[in-house]
Amino acid sequence: MLFNSTKLILTNTMMIGVIMTICSNNWISMWMGLEMSTLSFIPLVSSMNTSESMMKYFVMQSVASTMFLFSVIYMLIGVNMLNEIYLAISMTIKLGSAPFHMWVIMIIDKIDYFNMFTLLTILKLPPLSIMFQINSDILLTPILMSLIISSIACLNQSSMRKIIAYSSVYNMGIMMTLTNMINLLTIYMFIYSSIMIMLIYTMKIMKINFINQMIHNEFSKWIKLNVWINMLSMSGFPPLMGFLTKMMVIQSLINSNQMILMVTLMLTSMLSTLFYMRLAFSSMMTLSSLKKWSMNKNKSMLFMMTTNLTLTPMLMAIF
Repeated sequence: MLFNSTKLILTNTMMIGVIMTICSNNWISMWMGLEMSTLSFIPLVSSMNTSESMMKYFVMQSVASTMFLFSVIYMLIGVNMLNEIYLAISMTIKLGSAPFHMWVIMIIDKIDYFNMFTLLTILKLPPLSIMFQINSDILLTPILMSLIISSIACLNQSSMRKIIAYSSVYNMGIMMTLTNMINLLTIYMFIYSSIMIMLIYTMKIMKINFINQMIHNEFSKWIKLNVWINMLSMSGFPPLMGFLTKMMVIQSLINSNQMILMVTLMLTSMLSTLFYMRLAFSSMMTLSSLKKWSMNKNKSMLFMMTTNLTLTPMLMAIF
């Protein structure tokens, strides 16, 4: 276990690397920022139980970094097509989107909740910022694969962590469609991160890792409702916050005449929403009689956070 001072230094180094990548206009500085964030994250999660997972993470990140350097070399010698292909593959690997998403699924069960949030949100920012340099046509294949594979893969999952990981893959597919719309991408990333932190925090206090634990545990109806409202929001269920952002994305796709992406997004959203509704129904209809309606201060606070998350789009529509 790392001392708190060491964790603080590593966390600060990771954040500096993220900011450095986002703010740089030099390819080498971007590469340095990527490596700083990657190499700082590994010791933060390293332990006897995570050594194999961190080795997989290190190997995948090393491959992605090598391909990124190759793309820079091809750019310098004027081979533009290979440059964009290598850059797209390297950033897709680092982002953890399909078809290079399995490393995220394999390590997600081995890390704690804070590092899971860091992996699924903060460490996505550097590769997303670099994707602004990539032709959107090259990203079409990983976008479609991310939307389709993740929505189908969720159907046979029993691990809550893997469900969240596949939800992240799905949302990364949506975010890659917005790499030429920085304002909309910023809004989407902020709302996605807000939903993710509330969902992961609730999972932490409930100590659930599998769906059957959600169904049979003794937590009150309000806590279970908090989890599923956030998951439905992530799937884009109206009138939740996730629905507001997804509508903005669909509108932008229609305006830019990207009908294939728009239709795929709508169909996969229906599939994922069906899955989340099935989970919500099974858990809420099989409540334990213990503490069925009890609420302490912490649970009340979580419920109010969920209520605010639900009502925000309504208030925005009114005002």
